[in-house]
Amino acid sequence: MNFKQITNEIESDLEIFEQTLNNVAGDSELVVKEILDYIFKSKGKRIRPVLVYLCARLFGAPTQSTHNAAILIEIMHTATLLHDDVVDKAHLRRGKTTLNSKWDDKTAVLTGDYLFAKAMKLATDNNEYHLFDIITPAIMSLSLGELQQMDKSKNFDIDENKYFEIIKNKTAALMSVSCEAGAYTGGANQKQIKTITEFGEILGMIFQIKDDILDYTGSNNTGKEVGVDIKEGKVTLPLIMTWRSLSENDKKILLYYWEKAAYCEGGQKFIINMVKNNNGILLSNNIMLDYKNIANKMLADLPNNKAKSALSKLVDYVIERDK
Repeated sequence: MNFKQITNEIESDLEIFEQTLNNVAGDSELVVKEILDYIFKSKGKRIRPVLVYLCARLFGAPTQSTHNAAILIEIMHTATLLHDDVVDKAHLRRGKTTLNSKWDDKTAVLTGDYLFAKAMKLATDNNEYHLFDIITPAIMSLSLGELQQMDKSKNFDIDENKYFEIIKNKTAALMSVSCEAGAYTGGANQKQIKTITEFGEILGMIFQIKDDILDYTGSNNTGKEVGVDIKEGKVTLPLIMTWRSLSENDKKILLYYWEKAAYCEGGQKFIINMVKNNNGILLSNNIMLDYKNIANKMLADLPNNKAKSALSKLVDYVIERDK
């Protein structure tokens, strides 16, 4: 599915968003401006701002508060990515050299801190105190999710419930709040806000499960490097689903290669093949499709318009994407 088909209805909104984001870099000191220009040019799909605008248009029309919400969420999301790249010692993001690799870790951390402060200033300058109240708990959840995952990766932990708790915090929370902020600024009532907020959470769960599947099924052709989660000791859904079907002997073999995977490419390949050959991908896909059904049921209770159709297509896009 072409992503452009999803964003056609909010093209003008996204143009305002990009201009405002450029202004954030332009208003900064010269040493920061160069860094922010570099970061913001690696723009990706802007899924979180897209959610803000689509959810605003689902219930009304975007307002200045909608634009403020999209900028606040994107700036804070970007700040967390900068910190994540330092923690993960990442060298690439979206096919481009990360800030910590191009400059250094200190620059990346301080730039992330600067963006958090910039978001707070934008919120207070525009009296968007309620928006800030909506968004900041999601950032706290995101940080908690990353800490939970780091703690979990120290051991071979195949607790399925813990996995869903982590991805709810680290990915779904910010997508959920993007929908909530959009609906709030678009004039939705409390019941509608609750429904679309829950929809955003489900979409975030789908998004992360798909990411975790791609870690096993990606390739150079899709632009998705495989085995990164395995190398970092992250037990994700495909492995959890595989583990359930293994014999005791096969479990011992998997553990043997898991302990080598951090430094052994052969260990990574063995685990990937074991997951593929034992329905780990198929079962994970099935769970993702169950979430899709839940998401569509939530949308069914909301106004019928082009924004709703775009949100439904976005669910399909997230599931069908290959990177």
